[in-house]
Amino acid sequence: MTSSSPFLPVIEGFATGTPNNVLLQSDAAKFLASLSCLERNKHRIEKIYENTRIHTRHLAINLLTEETVAFSQEKNTIEKRMQMYEEYAFSLANEVASKALFAATDPQEGKIEDQIGLIVFVTSTGFIAPGIDTKLIDSLGLKRNIARIPINFMGCAAAMTGLRVCSDHVRANPESKALIVCLELSSVNAVFNDNLNDIIIHSIFGDGCAAAVIGADVEDKLIGRGKFVIRDNFSYLAKNTEDGITLGVKDNGITCLLSRQLPDYIQSDVGPIVKDFLASHQLTKENIDLWAIHPGGTRIIERSQLSLGLNDEQVADSWEILRQYGNMLSCSILFVMERMMLRLNEHSSSQGTVAGRGDNSIENPPPVNGIAFSFSPGVGIEGILFEKI
Repeated sequence: MTSSSPFLPVIEGFATGTPNNVLLQSDAAKFLASLSCLERNKHRIEKIYENTRIHTRHLAINLLTEETVAFSQEKNTIEKRMQMYEEYAFSLANEVASKALFAATDPQEGKIEDQIGLIVFVTSTGFIAPGIDTKLIDSLGLKRNIARIPINFMGCAAAMTGLRVCSDHVRANPESKALIVCLELSSVNAVFNDNLNDIIIHSIFGDGCAAAVIGADVEDKLIGRGKFVIRDNFSYLAKNTEDGITLGVKDNGITCLLSRQLPDYIQSDVGPIVKDFLASHQLTKENIDLWAIHPGGTRIIERSQLSLGLNDEQVADSWEILRQYGNMLSCSILFVMERMMLRLNEHSSSQGTVAGRGDNSIENPPPVNGIAFSFSPGVGIEGILFEKI
């Protein structure tokens, strides 16, 4: 998938955000265990929630109320749930996208809003048309002739898919920038059914939003700017894994079914797929400094780690995002990447400068290489090779 274009996609602005309603995992476990509608599995609930290694989740809908539970038992609520999605989605998407645009603003280049030639809107938790992207064009003051690409139902891997689309756009149109917005509101689809899959699903998913502005420039002009460039991307649909992750739409919301074989699929496939991709760039895993693994749950991280032969420190950022937020589907991997960026920038700042000089004390530091990947229904593995020059 390597492009012959001399222009490299670069992440020029990044932002994340969550709804204000914070749910303690311990409180959620106790509440669900007390519900009479979950009688058959109530003895398992607190242990399941404890094993998630999640401390807090941020939700648009407060799930710990009798009203929410009653609503989840109603039939034919899909229309109402999509209305709820639209109601909560726009304000959060607008807030986070605005921050990403501000972070990417360079006064010497003029108004950032006029430079955005593509908006990619990503979600698997709500369907409306005209979509949230059309509302963002108005609220953010983007151009009316902007290209729009919605990405739906690609699950947790959709951010990686969106970054690929943005990268292709800016390579072909280096005078233009692209805005990607990932918005997931799992809480609007919550259903309290007394089956093990639903209990597991609703023990891990949280709500969130992430946005990034992608631009492009030649490598010489990127040196010293401390930005992350996207070197390449990869996409691989693993064989015989059709049951691994299944998304669907029912009369009471969007559903997700996870196969018991999913951890085995991940452990057997991730290592070889990533190894072959790195080899195509004359790299090995020893050349990779940053491992952004989708924090989809304990088994997702653990089996990816085993498959790649990584130590605990190498996957610490993914564990921390899981602990703080749970699995936010497409948003999660961008939260991990943002955490890595902030950590690297803080480290660079702590190095200080040479007295009497304005340059860094470490001359010509080596580039920092990273791999980010997440999983789509299938199981598909979508990822990028990125680098801090």
